[in-house]
Amino acid sequence: MLLYLVWLLPLVGGVGLWAFGPQLKSWAGPIGSALVGVSFIATLFLWRDATAARALDVPLGSWLPGWSFGLLLDRLSLIWTLIITGVGFLIHVYSIGYMDRDRAFARFFAYMNFFVFAMLTLVLSDNVIGLLVGWGLVGLASYFLIGFWFYKPTAVAAARKAFVMNVVGDIGIMFAIFLIVAKLGGIGYGLIFANVGSAFTPHELFLVCLGLFIGCAAKSAQIPLHSWLPDAMEGPTPVSALIHAATMVTAGVYLVARFAPLWSASPDAQELVGAIGALTAIAGAILGCAQWDIKRILAYSTMSQIGYMIMGVGIGAYDAGVFHFLTHAFFKAQLFLGAGIIIHALADEQDVRRMGGLRKQMPFAFAAMLVGVLAISGVPGLSGFFSKDAVVYGALQTGHPWLYAVAVVTAGITAYYMFRLLFVTFFGAYRGAVDPSDLGIRHPELAGTAASPGHHPEEEEPHPHAPGWLMSAPVAILIVPTIAIGWLDFGSNSAWKQFFAGFFPRAADAAGAAPISEAVSTLLVLLAVAIGFAVAYARYGAPAALRGAIARLRTETIRMPGVLVNAYYFDAAFEALLVRPARALGGWFDRTVDPHVIDAGVREAAISAQWLGHLFRSFQTGLVRAYALTLAFGVACIVAYYALAFGGGR
Repeated sequence: MLLYLVWLLPLVGGVGLWAFGPQLKSWAGPIGSALVGVSFIATLFLWRDATAARALDVPLGSWLPGWSFGLLLDRLSLIWTLIITGVGFLIHVYSIGYMDRDRAFARFFAYMNFFVFAMLTLVLSDNVIGLLVGWGLVGLASYFLIGFWFYKPTAVAAARKAFVMNVVGDIGIMFAIFLIVAKLGGIGYGLIFANVGSAFTPHELFLVCLGLFIGCAAKSAQIPLHSWLPDAMEGPTPVSALIHAATMVTAGVYLVARFAPLWSASPDAQELVGAIGALTAIAGAILGCAQWDIKRILAYSTMSQIGYMIMGVGIGAYDAGVFHFLTHAFFKAQLFLGAGIIIHALADEQDVRRMGGLRKQMPFAFAAMLVGVLAISGVPGLSGFFSKDAVVYGALQTGHPWLYAVAVVTAGITAYYMFRLLFVTFFGAYRGAVDPSDLGIRHPELAGTAASPGHHPEEEEPHPHAPGWLMSAPVAILIVPTIAIGWLDFGSNSAWKQFFAGFFPRAADAAGAAPISEAVSTLLVLLAVAIGFAVAYARYGAPAALRGAIARLRTETIRMPGVLVNAYYFDAAFEALLVRPARALGGWFDRTVDPHVIDAGVREAAISAQWLGHLFRSFQTGLVRAYALTLAFGVACIVAYYALAFGGGR
């Protein structure tokens, strides 16, 4: 019953808040948050059952032979469930303060609760059909939340783009399920994993993994299906923290980890996933260097960090990839929520070039962002250091030196653009020009920062609106695991390794045969991080350098290579290869096929029926002589037929 409670409470919240939100008014936020919080507490009570020798598998029903549905809470789904409900609860509480004055306050929490239910359906299902249902519902919830402010054309376009790209992933998973059912006749994980070696040829197994990975790439923003993620920042910042940092975008990591027996049995699939993950990690990091929107910087950072996770689970370092998911959920949610505090205070300003000097005026936001930046950069002692180092060295242990080199370089780039974000946002002088008439300011406290004619706004001292405790408390709580949770994987026989001991297939590696030790590898990664920090400090951190950079920002647009400004032209390629041909084909159908074939066929059917009706109605004269003549004519025809057909045989 506790597992049912974990799963269904957010659904009750979503439906209830949708139906009665206008009546509940300001109570919608606390109610939605409380339901997710109860799910989290119930999950904690299920810890012992989930970590027992036999995982908790609760049946829900069956349809066809071999098509049984149920809920599965084992060690892997337990980790995801704790993050979905735990971090989800904190973000719900934060949202009460962030969305306080929004007219659709109750609708927002209805969507958020529905998303939590959809995500729990995805990770708790014990079969591929339940996973697909959750996968699709998560995409629908994401569509609702990205386009929450539907009066903004950019938000609607971003929601549509995310939904379409995620449907591409859904189709990939569907084809994988078709092949699984065709070979096995069932849908349960246990049946699939028990017959991996006997039911599939290597070619078929690769096709199954490929279909699953298409879904993974779409949901987790892996190249080439990644371009929806930065656009998704059009949604409210709590949405970015929950969906596009901590939970939904990591569904692809869960998918690969859940189907670890399939990937471990298909070396070609492992190579593909590992290579795509590494490519996404470095590509996302490079794009992060070309952004000035604070949320887009964090979005590309998320894309890059998920690339690390995908690379880890792809090459067989499953526990390392999952651990990086765990640490990333905390420090990236913290970064997004910290950015939300800044955005909320500065009247929705998101361009870091119009910030600066916020370190003294917003010390809490600065501390939260600083800890998050240190963690994501892999500074020793913080959570990101342990998880990222495990993924990076895992690439070397499993015999992938090129992936290892890419991961090390990516670590240096990550440090550069994250410290660049920190320096430009919090150091130097304030550069904003907050004008209520231009920005629709919410907070009167910021009115003093408005620019006046002949005034240089960078010389103004900002007066940001301090966040309430509903926004500060969740961020403060997230700081604790961001600092401490990495120590779970400290040492060769760490608590994390013991937790997943025997759960994942053993990677086909040469343990102990890595060309360098883990200590040397750690030093190389730290050297890359130090170089990234040094370059960022030289360009944006040192007082003279920051003044020069700000002077350039005032006089000219920073010139970035076109390939970075246009995000490698992926959107342009999709527009040219898919969108325009689809629109042209749709226009041709609209102009030609629809009016002249489909509509014409309907019209002709109506005209023909009308003509036949008129024809037969002309025979109904009401005159007995006419009916008698008709009967006589019919009899004559029958006699003539029989005479001609059978007369010659006599």
